[in-house]
Amino acid sequence: MIIVTGGAGFIGSNIVHALNARGYRDILIVDDLEDGENYKNLRGLHFIDYQHKDDFLHLVEEGDFDGTDIDAIFHEGACSDTMEYDVNYMMKVNYAYSKALLHFAMGARIPFFYASSASTYGGGAHGFTEGDACEDALNPYAFSKLAFDRYVRQVIPEARSPIVGLRYFNVYSPQEHHKGKMASIFYQLYHQILDMGERVSSAGQMASQTASSGATSSTSVTSCASTCISLKMEERAASTTAVRAQRIRITRRRVP
Repeated sequence: MIIVTGGAGFIGSNIVHALNARGYRDILIVDDLEDGENYKNLRGLHFIDYQHKDDFLHLVEEGDFDGTDIDAIFHEGACSDTMEYDVNYMMKVNYAYSKALLHFAMGARIPFFYASSASTYGGGAHGFTEGDACEDALNPYAFSKLAFDRYVRQVIPEARSPIVGLRYFNVYSPQEHHKGKMASIFYQLYHQILDMGERVSSAGQMASQTASSGATSSTSVTSCASTCISLKMEERAASTTAVRAQRIRITRRRVP
């Protein structure tokens, strides 16, 4: 079985889609469908079960998954609202929850692939290299993500199975309709143009101006999903004692 937290979300649902395309259907989706929109991302996908995120964590902590044959955990679930300023809430959802899953995965030697964020580099003034010299947190979301990254660095010497963190940069593409103001700049520009009645083809020019100004770096969600699955395939072929830390590299470029 493969577990995908945030499986009804933007990146998570695309990971499930990529897994389905490779023949995987023994998938447990963990999420919260309360907003009434993200369930739409699950339509057409194949999975064996769904659990609410709180129920899932409770079962993990109670030992219900002990001894279960789990091939990998893709931990994409989080509060990604950069305008959420309740730091206690952010740390509970993004930090404490992630720690609990991490230790479960380490204890059972399950490969653990999790979503970090490019926000951990702050404004990017010091570059984009992992390490204290380049890292900063400009909001509670970034703080929670950076705190977990640094926690992983502390415990990774104890790991006997792969741990991979991916720092996503402004991901765009299908399945982000439910994200509202947190949707990618490309998604928002596209819909602004539709609202204004402009020709959709002008989106390229607007996006190009945004990209060339240095305001954003981006990658398609398909690339993210493919990277996640490739890492899992790579892990299967490698020694089970290997431990990796990796982030997605993004090239800043003009949008054609």
